[in-house]
Amino acid sequence: MLEQVAAGVSGGYLAVLQSLRRRATEGGLPIYLVGGPVRDALLGVPVKDLDFVLIGDAPELAEELASELGGAVTVHPRFGTATVEVQGDRVDMVTARKETYPHPGSLPVVSASGLEDDLARRDFSINAMALPLAGDSAPVVDPHGGLQDLGDGLVRILHPQSFADDPTRMLRAVRYQVRLGFEIADSTQSDLNATLAEGHVSAVTGDRWRQDLEKIFQEQRAAAMLSTAMALGILPAIHPALCDGSGLNRMADTEGLGPVDYLAALFMPLRSADGEATAQRLNLPTAWLRVVRDTIALKDLAPSLTGVNVAPSAVCRALNGLDTDAVAASVRLVSDPEVAGRLRRYLDEWRLVVPALSGNDLLAMGVPAGPKVGETLQELTAMKLDGLVDTEGQERALVERIISRGS
Repeated sequence: MLEQVAAGVSGGYLAVLQSLRRRATEGGLPIYLVGGPVRDALLGVPVKDLDFVLIGDAPELAEELASELGGAVTVHPRFGTATVEVQGDRVDMVTARKETYPHPGSLPVVSASGLEDDLARRDFSINAMALPLAGDSAPVVDPHGGLQDLGDGLVRILHPQSFADDPTRMLRAVRYQVRLGFEIADSTQSDLNATLAEGHVSAVTGDRWRQDLEKIFQEQRAAAMLSTAMALGILPAIHPALCDGSGLNRMADTEGLGPVDYLAALFMPLRSADGEATAQRLNLPTAWLRVVRDTIALKDLAPSLTGVNVAPSAVCRALNGLDTDAVAASVRLVSDPEVAGRLRRYLDEWRLVVPALSGNDLLAMGVPAGPKVGETLQELTAMKLDGLVDTEGQERALVERIISRGS
């Protein structure tokens, strides 16, 4: 199986894997490939990253690897972990540890331990398997029935308090359920419902919830994952306003979407006050907060952008200053195809229209310096958008009329 993993990776990943296999085989290094890479290799899907557990000092080993392979290392001393970057590829290395949670939703207290404790601290059985790097045909270490659950297509937590210890695992359960086409095991569903009922979601900071949502936004089936999390009651537990999936439904069958599209879809149905409160709960960064505000504003603006008498200049007046990512997402979110078409034309054409005359040209023609120059440029732009002027000569004639009108 290690040969299968090695055949599926390249660059820095392959260099790290080869070095660690050599150290494990020749020097008896107790290191294991763990978690997602083992799961994906067993499923026969591409392995996208590598994670290792060492019975020993992982940061020290990471420093040695970085030195050998010409890479860089970042150490996280609180958890005894390190990240090695080689040829642009990032590999996580973890000191085998056990974890205890002082109270539901808290960050864990960790201490060095063995492989058994390290696998027991993980989220789901399908992620709690390890593959020794020593030798060529070592069996998978599977103390929690991950192989059986892979075969049965189940997402199952390792113990009844798993969701209470870390409620963000509920979103991870949904990610694996939808991505892999699995089902959540009945006992796991019961534990999820209990955790929601006990209110442990509120103990988790907004930053941690946002980070898990960001991971979902990167997924190919993000809309389905978010809809599922909403239906299960996870998103409404984070904030009650996250209960309308109409925006997500409009994104369900659309390809080529990015994180901002899913963010907009999630927030589009909300009222402005609810959007602000939910954004505060998730501690959204400034750029995302602007997308949220402008997506909600666009929803409220949409009725004014429909009808045969809406001129391009009116569309631009309404949309200028709004976040273009929010406008682009709203093209897919609005229900009126006429409005969607105007939003698309705004992005592709109308917002790029500028007069042939510049501010200096207007000053040379006699337009007074100051606000009048900007006002005249705006009027020229509006007339050009609406097809009322086309050539530079027509623009000059209009400016002359504006000057005479003001004298």
